Amino acid sequence: MRPLVDVLDEKLQAVAPIFGVAIGSLNTKQTWRIDFKPEATPSQRAAAQAVVDAFDVAAEEQKLKDAEQAKQDKKASLLNQPNKSVTIQDLIDLGLL
Repeated sequence: MRPLVDVLDEKLQAVAPIFGVAIGSLNTKQTWRIDFKPEATPSQRAAAQAVVDAFDVAAEEQKLKDAEQAKQDKKASLLNQPNKSVTIQDLIDLGLL
């Protein structure tokens, strides 16, 4: 499953130039750190902080779990088809390649 910090990093990069983000404790946003690039403007920094403030850990974890389950369901469905040859494209479609 994709790490939660990667989801947050992606959301932050959409609003501000950053080197990355660190999550100290999931339950304490005061322990989260955004490493901004020097060119980040005050408004971009504020937008990034708004992303952190609005980031719902439980909801994002559920989205990741749902995506992983959907991938596993597709894989099971594909492998359970009688007389089905699995192709490279099938594996790509499942995100396995």
